[in-house]
Amino acid sequence: MMRALAILIIVFIASCVPSKARIDYTLSESIIWPGAPEKPRIKYLWSLRRVSGQESAGKFVRVLTGEDEFDVLVPQASNFLVSPHGVFVDDKEVLYITDPGASRVSVIDLKTMNSFNIESAGEVSLLSPIGVVAAPDGRIYVSDADLKKVAVFNKKGKFISFFEGQFNRPTGLAINPREGRIYVADTWAHLIYIYGLDGKRLDSIGGRGEEQGKLNYPTHLFVDKDGLLYVSDTLNFRVQIFTPTGKFLTAFGLIGDSYSTFDKIKGVAVDTEGHIYVVDAAQDMVKIYDRQGRLLLFFGRKGHFYGDFYLPAGIYIDTTDRIYVADSLNRRIQVFQFLGGD
Repeated sequence: MMRALAILIIVFIASCVPSKARIDYTLSESIIWPGAPEKPRIKYLWSLRRVSGQESAGKFVRVLTGEDEFDVLVPQASNFLVSPHGVFVDDKEVLYITDPGASRVSVIDLKTMNSFNIESAGEVSLLSPIGVVAAPDGRIYVSDADLKKVAVFNKKGKFISFFEGQFNRPTGLAINPREGRIYVADTWAHLIYIYGLDGKRLDSIGGRGEEQGKLNYPTHLFVDKDGLLYVSDTLNFRVQIFTPTGKFLTAFGLIGDSYSTFDKIKGVAVDTEGHIYVVDAAQDMVKIYDRQGRLLLFFGRKGHFYGDFYLPAGIYIDTTDRIYVADSLNRRIQVFQFLGGD
């Protein structure tokens, strides 16, 4: 007679330490694009892998199966990024990182390096957080593709509510605080939903198609200083630009594997001079365009060294033109500085 399989799970913490993130400044400001003799436009600043704790800290699950016993590290409790995807920085220099590999959102004060993680929305654990933005009052908004929800938290990470309405697969988020709008990319519905900061649905943009204003698996979003909405229209291999109310303005992009074309679009962002940055994950680089869709510069290459990328995803540019890139398979956030100029 077979003996029933018994599994006992015990959770313990290896050490209890203050929650501090750590920045790696190795080679800071030593890597620039383009190289000499051209005028530098982009320089590497720093990277971040550790989001909390010390080297030895960690949480494990002890599993007993019959006569076997072993420990398994819980990804949600890792002190390091596992597979970062979305990134956002507010005016108070707080960095927000979605990490679907660890099913959490890491929140880091870049002035003090104090940090905390958001792992659940009330009684519901996060599964695959993708997009994150924060409002001026500190409220944090997180899209979870597998939960099919957008959750709202206060500035300390306490759950407040979910957005109203149904989603197929909510991914990218962008915020227009001046207009009081949040945009949600519903990738499988081929729509961008427009919400108020209170989580009430106001309108939608798109619908599946190849025509101007239509979408085919949109993924990432960004709002520039003028309130214009930029959409990574991923399987149409283009970037589309809309007014704050969702009126189509223009688009650019073609499928291809050359430097000027798109292969696998992910994050999109805009600097203070209006240059448009597009993450091409298949080519492991960030490409910079003007509003007419002309390629101006690209930076990064496939690799694991400082300034390299390995399947990059989200991107965000703050008001000082610092460029934050989620370097997913290198398990880090890399930060660069736009130096100005056309």
